[in-house]
Amino acid sequence: MIPHGRDAVDAQAAAEILGISYRTFRNNGGGSAYGLRAFEPTRRKLLYDLRQVEAVRDGRELPAWPVGTADHPDDLLDEQDVAALLVVAYSTVRKDRSVGRLPGWVEVCGVAHIARSVLQEVIAARPGYGVG
Repeated sequence: MIPHGRDAVDAQAAAEILGISYRTFRNNGGGSAYGLRAFEPTRRKLLYDLRQVEAVRDGRELPAWPVGTADHPDDLLDEQDVAALLVVAYSTVRKDRSVGRLPGWVEVCGVAHIARSVLQEVIAARPGYGVG
C-alpha cells in the first residue's frame, strides 16, 4: 500500500536520485543500507517514499512515517493488498483485473495499484448474491 499523499519510486529511481548506479545500490544492500524503508518490504518490487530518498540525498533527517492513521480513501493498494482486503486468493484478483471485472487500476513504477475509494465503488457496483 502506498499511503495517500506519498510519491513512490522504485529502487532504480532511488539509486538515480542518490547519484549512484543501480548495481551499487543493490550491492550495498538496497534501501536498508541508506536507512530507507520500503512501503511493503515483502513485495517483489520494492517501492520507497520519494521524500525519504530525497532526504537521504540531501543529508537531512528522514521524514517520519504516520503511525496509527486510519485507512484513507486515496491510499493506493496493490493486488496483494486487494486480495487481503477482499479475503480472496491473489490469483482471483489478478484474473478479475485482467478480464476487466476490477477496473480503475493505475501503474506506479510498473506495479498495478488501485485507490481504496475506487475499489470500494467497484465492489459496491457488483451484483450481489441472487441477482440475475
